[in-house]
Amino acid sequence: MSKREKTYLVVIILLFGILLVKSLYLDEYKPAARDEELFKEYAEDLIDKKYHGFFRENKLIGIKIVNIKKLEDDGVSVIEVQSEDGEEYKTIEIQGKYEAKIRKYLFHIFPYSQDKILSRE
Repeated sequence: MSKREKTYLVVIILLFGILLVKSLYLDEYKPAARDEELFKEYAEDLIDKKYHGFFRENKLIGIKIVNIKKLEDDGVSVIEVQSEDGEEYKTIEIQGKYEAKIRKYLFHIFPYSQDKILSRE
């Protein structure tokens, strides 16, 4: 193996390590406000309902919420979240319009797609 090939191999391993840390630890969004927490819970429920199939059931792909931002301050958004006992869903209102950016990962490491979820149209 030549010196150039060894250098390429080291760079590939280093970049893979950086991607691994980014995908597993740094991409998950941590809400700053209570309304963002409620919207994140709502978006996670929508993800579970919308994205299912062979790859998701066998844990070959993962989906994470990587960003939530408030688009509008006007109006209210009506969302459904689980109650404290975890058995029923309750409808609540949050102030404004929110957007969640979700990212899909192959083997929970390699990002391959992004999508958005809105709190209202």
